[in-house]
Amino acid sequence: MTVNGALSGKYGRLVQAGSVATTVAVLDQVTKALIQKRLLLGEGRWVWDGIFMISHVRNPGVAFGMLADLGLAWRAPFFVVTVAAAVWLLVTVYRQAGHLLLGRLALGLIIGGAVGNNIDRVRFGGVTDFLDFWIWTYHWPTFNVADSGITCGVGLLLFALWKAKEL
Repeated sequence: MTVNGALSGKYGRLVQAGSVATTVAVLDQVTKALIQKRLLLGEGRWVWDGIFMISHVRNPGVAFGMLADLGLAWRAPFFVVTVAAAVWLLVTVYRQAGHLLLGRLALGLIIGGAVGNNIDRVRFGGVTDFLDFWIWTYHWPTFNVADSGITCGVGLLLFALWKAKEL
């Protein structure tokens, strides 16, 4: 069903979230492909001396490299369990916030980021990270577009749910 040429109802909401997710996953994969093509694994180039570097890093673990030292025999079951938990969580959250535009955008960011990183895990056994920030001697863990989508999506989702409780 359409309203003024746009999808409406439940399917329109799913299309909105799906479009955001697809955009994030595609941007993530395109940027990672560019990094893999232009930089050797472990290589980096300063964009802003002492603050921001583009580097090619492979992260076999999860967020911020956690569990990277565990073997595949431990990471594979963890991956399956986390994907199942994420799907359950996203369905549950969609039921709570799917009617909110910000909630749908947030879920799209989170799903797109998860898909982008999981494509890497399946293809390469780890995630390609390349955005590398430093503040003096402090080094923030290297991340990518998918990680940014997940982080921004969680923040936006919390904001959307907080605002919904005010209404």
